[in-house]
Amino acid sequence: MGGACECGGVTYQSMDNFEECKFTVDGETWISSEQYYQAMKFEDKSYREKIRTEPNTAAHWKMGQTKEFPQRPDWSAVKVDVMYKGNFEKFSQNENFRKELISTSGPIRAFGFSFWKTWNSIILRRIREELKPPSERNEETLARLVDTMRQYRESGGMGEVAFS
Repeated sequence: MGGACECGGVTYQSMDNFEECKFTVDGETWISSEQYYQAMKFEDKSYREKIRTEPNTAAHWKMGQTKEFPQRPDWSAVKVDVMYKGNFEKFSQNENFRKELISTSGPIRAFGFSFWKTWNSIILRRIREELKPPSERNEETLARLVDTMRQYRESGGMGEVAFS
């Protein structure tokens, strides 16, 4: 994610993709949303498992940059959804992180590369709305966030982001 994110002038380490926090997806345990994201780039199950079992969170990004194993052919179209899934599971399965996220309001400012600054903010805002009690959700905002992600996926990863 490029580090912790800011919301309302406060920095939240829990919003960093590299922040250690165990969660389970499809029966497998992960230690960060970045680890999950990097592993899901690859079709090769043994290499995905190598990333999943690597205990050093700093190594996950580097392992995901390898050219030794090809990325899945649909990666450009699904990478935002994969990052969303890893973060949704991280926040939904960890009470302290979930409470911290839903206690925020307003824009979330992510850092890092331009692409991920934009998408991580959208992903976190969507998860925040989804994890709020139904009576507290802004359904219009949530629908716009979901639609923005759908449009990106349907564009094959070539779409421009138009969300404020």
